[in-house]
Amino acid sequence: MFTASRKTVAVGIVALGLAAGLSACSSSDPLSSGPSTDPGSSASAAPKEITIGAQFAGEGEILAQIYGQVLAANGYTVDYPTAPIGSRETFIPALKDGSIDLIPDYSGNLLYAEDPGATATSADDVAAALPAAVEKDGLAVLDTAPAEDADSLVVTPEFSEKNGVTSIGDLAKLDGDFTIGANTEFESRPYGRDGLESVYGVTGWTFKAIDDYGGPGTLKDLLDDNIQVADIYTTTPSVKANNLVTLADPEHLIAAQNIVPLLSKAFATPEIADLLNPVSAKLTTDGLLDLNAAYAGDDKPSAASLATTWLTDNGFLS
Repeated sequence: MFTASRKTVAVGIVALGLAAGLSACSSSDPLSSGPSTDPGSSASAAPKEITIGAQFAGEGEILAQIYGQVLAANGYTVDYPTAPIGSRETFIPALKDGSIDLIPDYSGNLLYAEDPGATATSADDVAAALPAAVEKDGLAVLDTAPAEDADSLVVTPEFSEKNGVTSIGDLAKLDGDFTIGANTEFESRPYGRDGLESVYGVTGWTFKAIDDYGGPGTLKDLLDDNIQVADIYTTTPSVKANNLVTLADPEHLIAAQNIVPLLSKAFATPEIADLLNPVSAKLTTDGLLDLNAAYAGDDKPSAASLATTWLTDNGFLS
């Protein structure tokens, strides 16, 4: 997920952020008497004051604003904590205690965090498993978006054309004559060395650990041909800026990471679902990449202004 420091740093809610979030909550315990976690239930309407958190700067803030501005245009008072929240170890308790009421999350990582035994990897399977996984914490999810920000294996267009490589499985025909550059944990992850071999028959490759999670160091090594394959998140601006080729993953080795609103029980209402599900349906990976690229540009606009423009262009604001 695109951010200046990536998702390696979990930033906790500061005291001011907690105070701001708490001031916007309708009660000290929004989970005590809220409706069913099924957004399609006939339970009473949610409180009209809602606090929406962001996991990190950039993409997280843009997504929070996109969902928040739609609610604000429809009669909700929306508050945003003053600092990005960081990891699930911080924002899951915050949702449960009412410090925040909604946060945009990523489907695969959320599923594995809530159900460590989960095996789903495709977008549909992950989305189907999510409601039951989060329900045990008194939480709910709305519809997942087509937009996905996941690990992806990318190559330069020159490498792709020269070697006929457009999918992960195509790497098998190179007989290990290439280097993958990725974060230090890559080899041991399900989509690392064992997964590449068992799913796609890709073996023998060299690994270079680059501890910037697809950042500038990884990009430079790829463009300089020090590595031939890089693990870079799908909505990182450098992918589009350098015309990198994202290798197809038809066997779903890498779990889907679709954008999904995660919310507390009190806000899992038909009204909020009706307002936000159409917004999620319009969010695409390419669109999110464009938003991230604009946020990282020289004339950096605010997350709020980017969200307003996107919502207006897509017919949600006039």
